[in-house]
Formats: sequence, C-alpha cells, structure tokens
Amino acid sequence: MSAAKVGRYNPLLALNDLHYRRFAIGSLVSVLGMWMQKIGVAWLAWELSKSPFWLGLIAAADMLPSIFLSSFAGSLADAHDKIKVLRLAQSAAILQSVVLALLSWLGITSVEVLFGLTLVLGISSSLEQPARLSLIREIVPPDYLHAAVALNALSFNLARFVGPIIAGVMISEVNVGVTFAASAVAIAFFSYALAVIRVHKGIDRPPDHVRGAGTADGFRYVLGHKSLLATLGLMGMTGISVNGILQMLPAVSDALFARGIDGFVALMAASAFGSIVSGSITLSRPPSAPGALGIALAALCATVGLAALALTPSFHLALVAIFCMSFANMYAGIAGQALLQLESEPGKLGRVMGVYSMIIRGGPAVGSFLIGTAATFVGMIIPVIAVAALAACYCGFIAFVFRRPHT
Repeated sequence: MSAAKVGRYNPLLALNDLHYRRFAIGSLVSVLGMWMQKIGVAWLAWELSKSPFWLGLIAAADMLPSIFLSSFAGSLADAHDKIKVLRLAQSAAILQSVVLALLSWLGITSVEVLFGLTLVLGISSSLEQPARLSLIREIVPPDYLHAAVALNALSFNLARFVGPIIAGVMISEVNVGVTFAASAVAIAFFSYALAVIRVHKGIDRPPDHVRGAGTADGFRYVLGHKSLLATLGLMGMTGISVNGILQMLPAVSDALFARGIDGFVALMAASAFGSIVSGSITLSRPPSAPGALGIALAALCATVGLAALALTPSFHLALVAIFCMSFANMYAGIAGQALLQLESEPGKLGRVMGVYSMIIRGGPAVGSFLIGTAATFVGMIIPVIAVAALAACYCGFIAFVFRRPHT
C-alpha cells in the first residue's frame, strides 16, 4: 500500500457498500445473540449440575459437531448459494432458541435436555459458519475487500466477548430464559438481512468444476500452504487453551474465587474490555499483510495470560490477567482470520473457512471438555496450566520457524 493510500486509510470504507452494510450489521447482531445463548447455556448447565464435567460436556456438544461437519459445510458453501445455506441453518437455530427459552421459563429444563438442545445448535452453527465467513467476497467489490475483511474479523471476534457480557447482565438482573429469547430475535434479524442482500455477480465465483470438488481438496490445499497450515494450528492451540477456559468461566468464578454470577460477569467484562481495546487498535492501523510470526507471538502472550489467570490468588489480578489474555487473543484472532481470507484462492475459500470453523469451534470444545473432566479429579488449576503450557510450546515453535521473513 502506498504512503498516499495509507494516509487516506479508512477502515469503515467497506460500509459504503449497501449490501455489505446489511450483512455486517446483521451478522454482528446474530453472532452477539449466539454468544448470549452460549453463556446462558453455560450458566444454566452449572446451576443444574454444579459439575465441571457437565459444563465441559455441554460446551463440547455445542462445538464438537464442527469437527465432523465444518469441512463438509465448507464444501457446501463453495458449491451452493451461500445465502440459502445460511438461512436454512439459521431456521434450525431460531427454533432451538425458542424451545430453550420456553423450557427455561417453565422451569422444566434438565441438564440432559440442555445437552440435546445444545447439540442441535452446534450442528446448525457448524453448517452455517463457513458460508458466513466466505460470503463476504461475493458481497463486497474488490476495492473494498481489505477493509471488509478487517471489519468482519473484528466484529466476529468482538461479538464473542461482548455477547457474553450482555448475557451475564441479563442472567443477573432478569433470568436466563430471556437470553435465549433474545438470541432467537438476533438470529431472525440476520436472516431478514440476508433476504435483502444481493451478491455481485461474477466476483470471486470459482468455475463449476472447482466448486464441485470435495471436502478432501480443502484439506490438501491447506496442507500444501505453509502459512495457512501454521495459522490454523495456532488457532487450534489457542482454541483448546484460551478459548477453552472462556467456556469454563462459571466454574472459574465459583471454584477458584468463590464469586458466583457476579464474579463471572466481572471476568467476562474484563475479557470483553481487553478484546475491544485490542480490536480498536488493530482496526485503526492501516492494513498490512498479516504474518504467521506476529500471530504466533500474540498467541504466545495469550497463553501466558491464561497461566497467570490460573495461578493468581487474587481476583483483581485475575481480572488483569484475563484482560491481557483477551487483548493478545483478539489480535491473533483478527490477524489469523485476515490471513486466511486474503491468502486463500477464491475457489477454495469456503473449504478453508470450513477447516477454520472446525478448528475455531472444535478447539474450545476439546479444551473445555478436557479441562472440565480433569478438574473433576484434580481441581481447575492443573488442567488449565497444562493446556496453557502445551499451547505455549506450539506457539513458540511456530514463532521460531517463521522468525525470518524468507522462511
């Protein structure tokens, strides 16, 4: 990018396009709603069971389907109309949210029913996420693409942290059922926005024979692309460790600090604040090609913050630790998604986003399940430190491999 263009850089430029603006607003509202539901489910699971095992198992029910379905969903997104794929998946998510809200208000929810309904949401989310992430290149004209990628990555990652804050306040001040009802409204809003979006014909549309390729082709493509493979690996390790513990914050608040729902809301607020500050700084800077080295270093800092969160005896220091963890994790998330969007071939983007979705959703599921299961026997601290150390080792290895630009 030239110096003149850098001087004129405006990250909101992509919003000049009507259809991207509809997509961006609708997507942000929808993802906020989805994360509100996740936190409502996590808190309800903890209230019903008081068991780290059940908390981890229900988090896994939400995210594990992505391991089996996201690659197929990525191929589906490349081969079919992404908007239709999105709206079909969202119809199931809306119905699931309405049922969960009604059961919560009637007081007849059990942890087993919660597990089953969460599994439905996990399947729906696994099918829609690759289409959502790759649709941007069919909406935005080429001149706006870089700004749109930055905004999309920022809004997607911010919603993962702001949504839980809204849910925490709703749970604390009203009841958990209202978070599920709000989630249904948010998803329905995005479904309406999709109905009035039009794609730019001919932009980034792969040939028919490319769109018809199978899911295995996406894995082959990623395995043959060094920076994509490294970045997806980093997303997987931070998913297991950093994002895994974010699914366990009700247990962290109660088991480590005896703070209950108020501590849970405070931890989520500190996490959200770290993410917002990081995202705002990232978005305000002129776009540059993201690199695996920077992503690895940011991910390494996030794992150090996770270890500090587990080891500190002070709740106030824990708030500082989770702020730092989320600050670094947000940068890694934005830079990682931008790298995948910009370095993937258009005809392979849906499948790359399918692999990404499998990792970004499956990683926290695996992490929360492992942490929750181990915590049942040895407490929270040891498993959290273990996953943080494992992730830090991988991040350090990737930073070493990409330490020189020409490698």
